[in-house]
Amino acid sequence: MDLWFQEKIQVLAEELRHSKSIDGYLVKLSSLVYDLEDYCYGNVERARELFEKTLKHPLIANELKALSCYRDVVEASIQRDPRIKKLREYADILARILSEIPCREEKRLSISREATFRVEEAETRKEEKAVVRSTRRTLLIKMLMATGVILLIVALAIIVLMTFM
Repeated sequence: MDLWFQEKIQVLAEELRHSKSIDGYLVKLSSLVYDLEDYCYGNVERARELFEKTLKHPLIANELKALSCYRDVVEASIQRDPRIKKLREYADILARILSEIPCREEKRLSISREATFRVEEAETRKEEKAVVRSTRRTLLIKMLMATGVILLIVALAIIVLMTFM
């Protein structure tokens, strides 16, 4: 196995490890198909062999355990989603490999990733809450200090009045 292929395996395994949706897995695998076809100079049979070899590699097979729990969704997504159209030519290999890999449900996958604007809104809300909490805490400290100063002034005024009476 050459260096390019080993690097491709390492990168793909890392990308799959961080994928949280079926959609994410399929997009990564579709990108792999394009890379393999470029690497094989359009020789589809050789690309299919390398695709199968890649999916059977222990690092990749381990990452595909979560995806193997969703075989029916994977097959439907491949046929339906135009972004992964190239993967349709390799769907038979993917389906066969997923059926051979035991399902590991410890990594729950969503069907598709949440829209970017929703993720960004959630992050913004978290940041706003943190700022509000910080502002409230600062305001509370200032109010307590002001109250303390006022009480000190009142106490001193009472002492002064008591001494003159």
